[in-house]
Amino acid sequence: MSNRDVKNTSSYQLRYAAGLYWLLDMEQRGVPYHRPLALNEVGADIWKLLAQGEEEVEIAEKLSAEYQVSPEEIREDIAQFRQQLEQAGIGVCEEI
Repeated sequence: MSNRDVKNTSSYQLRYAAGLYWLLDMEQRGVPYHRPLALNEVGADIWKLLAQGEEEVEIAEKLSAEYQVSPEEIREDIAQFRQQLEQAGIGVCEEI
């Protein structure tokens, strides 16, 4: 998964408030209202790397080293994150 898999990463901003990271749609028009998506620290790190154009393999390697877990565990986290984005309507494009 790369930033090309997420519809327009530049229209979203990541903010930290109330002990959580929040992914905000900065281009929404109000109706329908899209609630901010709450992310944990790993989700926020995945988003940041996606926004920088990193590929899934690179993200798994970097976060595996940072969190001292296996790349397989990080790839599972990325898959769950991908589902979370889809459910929130942020949209992840089909694999190319």
